[in-house]
Parts: sequence; C-alpha cells; structure tokens
Amino acid sequence: MSNNKNNEKTQQEPINPLGELDQLRKIVFGDAQQQLITQLTTLRSDMEQTLTAQDKKFSVRLDKIQEDISQQLEDLNKRLHVVDKMHDDNEASIQKEHAILASEHEMFATATQQDFKNVEQSLHSESTSLTSTFNEQLEQLKNHLEDVSKELSSSKTDRKTLAKLLATMATNLEDDQL
Repeated sequence: MSNNKNNEKTQQEPINPLGELDQLRKIVFGDAQQQLITQLTTLRSDMEQTLTAQDKKFSVRLDKIQEDISQQLEDLNKRLHVVDKMHDDNEASIQKEHAILASEHEMFATATQQDFKNVEQSLHSESTSLTSTFNEQLEQLKNHLEDVSKELSSSKTDRKTLAKLLATMATNLEDDQL
C-alpha cells in the first residue's frame, strides 16, 4: 500500500520538471553554484561601488573643469574690458589731439593769410615808393636835360659837343636804371 500511496501521490501531484531539475543541480553543483552566486553578488556590489566612486570622481572633475572654464571666461572678460577701456581712452585722446590740431591749423592758416596780406602791402608800398622815386629822378633828368639843352642852344655850342653830352646823359640814365 505504501507503494500505492506513493503512486497515488505521484499521480495526484503533477510532476514539476523544474523542481526536480533544481534538486539535481543542487546535488551536482551544490556549493560551487552557491560560491558562483556569492562571487557574482560580490562582483556586482564591487562594480556598483567602483561605478559610484568613478561617478563621484567624474562629477568632481566636471565641476573643476566648469569652475576653471568660468574662471578663464571671467579673466578673459576682464582683459577684454581693459582692452576696451584702453581703446576708448585712445580714441578720446586721438579726438582731443585732432581738435587741438584743427584749432592750431586754423590759427596757422589765419596767421599765414595775415602774413601774406602784410607782405603784399609791404611790396605794394615799396613798389609805389620805388615808382615815385624813379618818376622823380626821371623828371629831374628831363628838367636837367632841358636845362642843358637850353644852355647849349643859348651858348651855340656846336653839334658834336651836344651829341657827346646827350650820349653821356643816356649812359648815366642807363646806369641809374640798373
């Protein structure tokens, strides 16, 4: 009957092939399987810890890189600001110098025009003076020539003496003109 009971139990309970397979595995592999599972669990735990540590290191490095980039951008911005200020100062200085030079040029042009007017007036007055002096001397020579001519006419000097006298006067006139 016990066989019958076992047979009845076996017939009543469906045979679970996976359960038997698990039992066979435990018998065959036993401790080795448990060691492998433990090693895999340990390996997985170690991997997770290593990944977490690497993630932290990566985050720290990334933060450091971002901080360095921010600092470099700030430094670059400061230098750019200094260069901009220097450029603005140079531009203001150039504009100031341009205004000074324009003013000096205007003063120089005015002074030059005044100098030209003064020189022109001086040349005009000198020319007028020379013309007046030359005309006076010419009149004096004409008068002297008339006087000499009258004197010669009145003294009845011969024509050769008169010709010599006129030639001398002409020479003297040419010398005075030079």
